[in-house]
Amino acid sequence: MELSISEINNFKIIRISGKVDWENARMLDKEIQQIIDGGCSHIAFNLDEVTFICSGGIGALVYNLNKVKKMGGAMYIISSNEYVNYILETLKFDIVFDGFLFDSFDEFRNQIIEKD
Repeated sequence: MELSISEINNFKIIRISGKVDWENARMLDKEIQQIIDGGCSHIAFNLDEVTFICSGGIGALVYNLNKVKKMGGAMYIISSNEYVNYILETLKFDIVFDGFLFDSFDEFRNQIIEKD
């Protein structure tokens, strides 16, 4: 798994690529928690290049979603990845992230960042 983190306005954008196995899920969770502990409550995950995500990876997203919601923030998922979208739909996380799922970074930027 590789992570790259960028910032646009008050949004952290985390691009994840490769396999998010159990060990990587723990690393991802720590990284997200550090971002939240740093005061950021608007986080977007670009999952276009994820080739595998275990239940721990999904769990890290959902657990931290609840944390940012309590802070008045939001988490967004950006994915044109058929595999990731299938996993999210199968687990009904498309419902959890309803209104916060985007097919492309451009769509996210146009609908969320530029309106902020």
